[in-house]
Amino acid sequence: MRYMTILWIYNMPLEPEAGGTERITSLVAKGLSERGHKCLDILVLTEDGSMTYKGNPLSDLYMFLKEKEVDVVINQIAYAKWLLSEFLSRGGARWHAEGGRIISCLHFDPCNPSYIHLLRSYEHLSLKQYVSLIRQYMLKPYYRNKQQQSEGEIYNYIYENSDMMISLSETHFPYLKKVMQRNEYMKLHAIGNMLTFPYVAETEILKTKSKTVMVCARMSEYHKRITLILKAWELVKRCPIAGDWVLKIIGDGHDLPRYKRMVMKRGIVDIEFLGQQSPKSFYENGAILLMASSAEGWGLAITEGLQNGVVPVVMDSSPVYSDIIQNGYNGILTPDNDVKAFAKAVIWLISDDEQRRKMQINALESAMRFTSEKTIEKWSEALSLL
Repeated sequence: MRYMTILWIYNMPLEPEAGGTERITSLVAKGLSERGHKCLDILVLTEDGSMTYKGNPLSDLYMFLKEKEVDVVINQIAYAKWLLSEFLSRGGARWHAEGGRIISCLHFDPCNPSYIHLLRSYEHLSLKQYVSLIRQYMLKPYYRNKQQQSEGEIYNYIYENSDMMISLSETHFPYLKKVMQRNEYMKLHAIGNMLTFPYVAETEILKTKSKTVMVCARMSEYHKRITLILKAWELVKRCPIAGDWVLKIIGDGHDLPRYKRMVMKRGIVDIEFLGQQSPKSFYENGAILLMASSAEGWGLAITEGLQNGVVPVVMDSSPVYSDIIQNGYNGILTPDNDVKAFAKAVIWLISDDEQRRKMQINALESAMRFTSEKTIEKWSEALSLL
């Protein structure tokens, strides 16, 4: 095997606790380094034109790539054109033409939530936004088709200017092919995310489980729909059997104050907002994980939960969940947007200790499918194809 020098490009420095993309970037770099590849830090490019490496500004990207002897650049934003376009225009195109290779990674569900969902995620709507929302509903097929055309243009640009395009699951391929409408997809590949923590816990961990339901997510309503979880928890707490159970929410973001106001206004009890921090101890002690994202490329918190014996209850908004969750075996998938069904699933798990324990054991077993060794092997195979 030929060992390569690999550089990642992204729009922010690498902070593993910031989110799933950041954690996986760090883990893949570590795994490939252990196999002999030289993995450089993140080259940070921003939409305002700044370009830095390890906090130091860069002016000549081409010379930087040549001096570092970069073989492969991994573009971590494949849901938009701008990052790859900026890289190419600043000297990356010349490096690419001389034999450099580009891999673009799509870390999100390629089917983006609609503009209707964006407007509905706002806490308050202006009159103009309200009128726009009505228009979007009335002309829904038109706007959906327009969105798909836009997505197709973006993904085709990424595909045509990359040597490989990687999605997190083959379950995303049908939608990609629907909007891209190409004659060939030879450069399209799928590599799922690996387990975040370097272990799958033993069943002994189940002895440490407390009556804790947890959420680990960015506090962004558009992406994570935490209001649906809060509404479901409100229903759960009306059930006497949930009396001493607690919901712990780990994560930060611009909508966190909104969620705190909602909890106060509605009088929802037994919720702790814990901010951004390492979720490891919460997974170790948690029993149930909740996810209600509008869309996910993978759902990293789900596999983090599985490897720690935490049973996921997930609104079925993305096809990728079927790659991870065997409904009723190692987790529960509920109809998307159905708060009552979501709450009912949580109540069922809370009320049935024996079934919950069985699913926790199954969660641990199923996590073995996503070990770092298996994922890095797929990355090694992908690099060998370049």
